[in-house]
Amino acid sequence: MSTIIRDKAIITFASAMVSLSVFAQSTDQNYLMEKTMLDANGANVIKSVQYYNGLGYPTVSAVTTGDNGYTSYSLVTYDGLGREACKYVPVSKDNSILYKAPGTISLAYTDNTPYSKTLYDALDRPISVTTPGATFASKPTRMEYAANAANEVICYGVSSSNSLTQNGYYPAGSLAKETTTDPDGKKTETFKNLLGNTVMQRTGGSLCTYYVYDNLNLLRFVLPPKYQTDKNLAATCYEYRYDYRGRVNYKQLPGAGYVEYWYDNADRMIFMRDAEMRSAGKYHFYIYDKFNHLVVQGLCSSLPSSTAVFDATLAASGGLLSTGYSYPSGLGTVELEIANYYDGSQSGNSRFSSLTLPNTSVSQKGLLTGIVTAATNGELLVQAMQYDIKGNVINSKAKDIGGRIVSNTSSYTFTNQLDKSTTTIDVKYGGSMTVIDDIGYNMNNGQKSSDAITVNHGTAKSVTTTYAHDNLGRLSTLSRPSSLSSNRNVAYAYDLRSWLTGITTSTFIEELFYTNGPGTAYYNGNISSIRWKDNSQSAKRGYKFTYDTANRLTSGAYGEGDALGSNTGRYSESMSYDANGNITSLTRYGKGTLMDNLTISYTGNQPTSVSESASDNNTSGSFEYKKANGSGYIFNANGALVADKSRGIAYITYDLNNNPKQIYFTNGSVTKYVYSASGQKLRAVHYTAKPNITRTWGEKPAELTVAQILLADSTDYLLGGSLTMKNGKVDKYLFEGGYAQASVASSTTDSFAFYYYNQDHLGNIREVVNASGSVQQVTNYYPFGAPYADAAGSSNPDFQPYKYNGKELDKMHGLNTYDYGARQHDPILARWDRIDPLCEKYYSVSPYVYCANNPIMFVDLHGDSITIDNQSIAAIYNGLEDGSHIHMKFNNGVLDPSSISEAVSSSEDTFLQDLYEIAINPQMVELKVTDKNEYVMNGKQKSEEWKAPVDFNVEKAYSGAMLDQVLSLGYSKGTTISGNLGQTLYPSQGTGLKSSKNGKIQILINSKGTLNHRTIGIAHEFAHVTLFLRGLPHSHSNNGDYIYSRQLNVMKRLGYDYVDW
Repeated sequence: MSTIIRDKAIITFASAMVSLSVFAQSTDQNYLMEKTMLDANGANVIKSVQYYNGLGYPTVSAVTTGDNGYTSYSLVTYDGLGREACKYVPVSKDNSILYKAPGTISLAYTDNTPYSKTLYDALDRPISVTTPGATFASKPTRMEYAANAANEVICYGVSSSNSLTQNGYYPAGSLAKETTTDPDGKKTETFKNLLGNTVMQRTGGSLCTYYVYDNLNLLRFVLPPKYQTDKNLAATCYEYRYDYRGRVNYKQLPGAGYVEYWYDNADRMIFMRDAEMRSAGKYHFYIYDKFNHLVVQGLCSSLPSSTAVFDATLAASGGLLSTGYSYPSGLGTVELEIANYYDGSQSGNSRFSSLTLPNTSVSQKGLLTGIVTAATNGELLVQAMQYDIKGNVINSKAKDIGGRIVSNTSSYTFTNQLDKSTTTIDVKYGGSMTVIDDIGYNMNNGQKSSDAITVNHGTAKSVTTTYAHDNLGRLSTLSRPSSLSSNRNVAYAYDLRSWLTGITTSTFIEELFYTNGPGTAYYNGNISSIRWKDNSQSAKRGYKFTYDTANRLTSGAYGEGDALGSNTGRYSESMSYDANGNITSLTRYGKGTLMDNLTISYTGNQPTSVSESASDNNTSGSFEYKKANGSGYIFNANGALVADKSRGIAYITYDLNNNPKQIYFTNGSVTKYVYSASGQKLRAVHYTAKPNITRTWGEKPAELTVAQILLADSTDYLLGGSLTMKNGKVDKYLFEGGYAQASVASSTTDSFAFYYYNQDHLGNIREVVNASGSVQQVTNYYPFGAPYADAAGSSNPDFQPYKYNGKELDKMHGLNTYDYGARQHDPILARWDRIDPLCEKYYSVSPYVYCANNPIMFVDLHGDSITIDNQSIAAIYNGLEDGSHIHMKFNNGVLDPSSISEAVSSSEDTFLQDLYEIAINPQMVELKVTDKNEYVMNGKQKSEEWKAPVDFNVEKAYSGAMLDQVLSLGYSKGTTISGNLGQTLYPSQGTGLKSSKNGKIQILINSKGTLNHRTIGIAHEFAHVTLFLRGLPHSHSNNGDYIYSRQLNVMKRLGYDYVDW
């Protein structure tokens, strides 16, 4: 659907002609110039110019990217039929924004083929795309289009009793087949039916994922590859059922019990329960106000029969669990999880009495201003927020874990980037601790240029890190404080494609190889080999990597020296997989000795036993499978690990949000956790039992008595985990690239020492350096994250706990896992402890698989459902209710939904919610800002040039009698937008309808509008797409009220008054 806001067709009786003198970038070229103001008076701007040829096609683009004001140029050329042929990578020449001829730009490259080249078939479908660079010119990605053969694709269906049926094979020629072969010859084959639905996708030659639809075109089953050899539907497959309005009301994930959903008549989810909740006799309930804000979330014991729309009202006191909110009858016993307050309405609630904020004249209407969140230890966390006129949080005050009061004041730049943040924390001894974060930005390109951190709990201590970017805007140098002398800089190197090739400090060096280096060359982006050198060894060390036909890592062959030919195998790791990517065999060496030789058996995706043929190494600090403990695993009804013999885990209990509460060990020790209802870890307490206490494996034990406890060690996590407190005392303040370590100065004060990380390309912390430049800790890793146990004396493994991917390693009582927030990663078996909450984005792999079994390229598992270009990123941040605390992460332009999941859980911003819903949906969506609407109709590619939309205010355009006449025609007072803001294109829409060019959902946003126009266009199109992904009507005629209400939320946030239909 397109976002077309009606052009005004009002006849004017008089007009004034204004002559504007504008300095042209190039007097003989067509161009569109955009300036992004970095300050209020426009003294500093980022300039971007798009030049066009005589046919209106974009050719040369120029944008200010370098710290020194240098400009990067890029170029697009076309074939004889007007199709995009070559797209050049950016290159920088000077600080001029003026037009440069393609030939002049080409001379700036040092590579003969600095572009990707696309070839097409007679139907304008791409058949070959190369990666930029001469090395890749003969290694294209190839696309072939055909139909299915007989006996190639199984025809699955759904019976009237909701059972999966198998009806032979699809007839030959009944499915469209698209085969993509990457530069290394690895194929992905996709088969689609006449409705454009993917019914099967095959990777690696034999790994087939089937998608099964019912007669209403609703997705009912997804059959991952393992189902073809293991017909255990509940253990390996996904199932969905729907109510009469097409809403999912039943969902089963592989290895977990089914989840139920209930909705009201306004299509809002009001109840949910999973398998563990069913056993406990509980439901999650959700209550909304008349603006569709989620105001109360909690647990209840009963399910009301009515699905009538209930809109909660707010009183100063009383209400549901003292929140002040009214609630429907029939909930039974209720427990509060989250209460949200808007418009400053929390001020009358006694829970906020100690959280007074300054008076403000800025309206807080429509903004989330108060939150009450329950913790699993019974505490209530309370937070009040206050916003500036742009919707940025400028003041907040919160009661955190342990009753500590946390206050924050923030200021922002003209472009709404965080400028300065001052946080005070009542640490409960010696008054408050203060943390100040003062950020500077380059006034040529808007990039971060400095970050000054000050911590103070008695005596202030400050450090400043500076950032330098090259002429293309890439981070080139990170400089620590000058006290670090020669250790102060971290330098980054890139190749022609801006792929990272090296990280260099004075003590740690990492080199990354793709098509060159000591390993086998890969042209599809896989890393061929890495070399590094750290402070603990004089020789270079590294790995050569191999991958299978599904791009899963099969071996990391260790070696030393430039060619990695010395001391080979000392720390090698190799593995093989089943069809779903579960590791079935794993070998791992330590100092040249076989440490693990594992064979793993599964039921579905859950391990049942491990056979270990290597002897236990028992080297101090070694990470290995403990054969002596035996083999055995238990999972609960939600698919979470409950017991693990090899690590001595007797039993794990979880809260009803699937976060761990207690981990009991067979030696009697126990770790207890406190989580908030929003999923944030607040506290971990490690209890060490006295000797000769044992617990039965697989059974929930009795609690330790005080007399049985030898030691108790507690860690509280505040400021979202940035501040840790050990046993009631400040321990660490974590900041980007390092931390401030506290030590006791007196009974009421602390002093701080600053430490810095040297990290590799995955964010793994390889070295910790102190303020004098001395290396304090060295850690090296196996490919899946287990740390080496070499040179323990010099590597100092227990100096600090943050290691692989920068995550905290918990070794207490032999747990040996990394905490990623939502789940814990076991680097010994290279898998998660719980089902991936985003597993429906990765149907073809096990929900326990780590990083799609390619941990050399990826950190955690990134999303693959929404790709977002740079201009769209800016527009999204512009529209967020509070973008200052949201940091979207991307992998090759693909949004990682886990980077915004925590923000979504505590936000009622519909714009953010829609973005997240799209990101976690399995269907690919592309978001792009462009100057034209390009689509396919009746088998031919077509293009429509967009005109620039404009703001329109009838009261500014007319006055007097003319204004009265215009208003009498039905026009509204206030400001709106006139023009076309964008278009959503769907795959295979049929004769006479516009379809996307690449078989994906494409959101195209008009680049000729302002930043606000783009933001509003995205909000409108997001509403169309979310409805489409839910299987609901998604046109203006069917759901226009919903679509325009989503758009209006953002419009009002940006200062507009109404939507002109």
